[in-house]
Amino acid sequence: MYLQMTQDGRVSGSDVQTLYSVLQLKSVQPGHVVIQGLSSSLFLCVDSGGRLRGQTHYSEADCTFQELLLADGYTRFLSSHHGFPVSLALKNSPGRHTVPFTRFLPLTNTLTRESMSERPPNSQSNFNMDTDDLLGMGLNSMVSPQFSARK
Repeated sequence: MYLQMTQDGRVSGSDVQTLYSVLQLKSVQPGHVVIQGLSSSLFLCVDSGGRLRGQTHYSEADCTFQELLLADGYTRFLSSHHGFPVSLALKNSPGRHTVPFTRFLPLTNTLTRESMSERPPNSQSNFNMDTDDLLGMGLNSMVSPQFSARK
């Protein structure tokens, strides 16, 4: 899934790259980054309840994330102030076993100016949380770019 931040500040996941999923990471100190949407110009922020949102003004406490590079090539982002992870998991799923979508891969923007058309902000996918293959991609089809580069 692609993390996207729409013009109205909503943060969600999209199964395809959109103009709202093109994000820029800026280092503010070693191991800490600010994430900003290129199309929305909003900063990714988290409040004291762990809810993600986009906002126009940068706040160090809410909009700075610790970047944790994992051995498998993925990255996790934790709020530097609140300690919450950047996650696309559904927060209010009573009685359901949810898998937190908290690992990210930096990808190159594949959209051109001409192909960047407005998509409705609700281009989210519904996932079957009871399966081992949440994205419907097959268990062995996902390969980290880190591993592909070594072949």
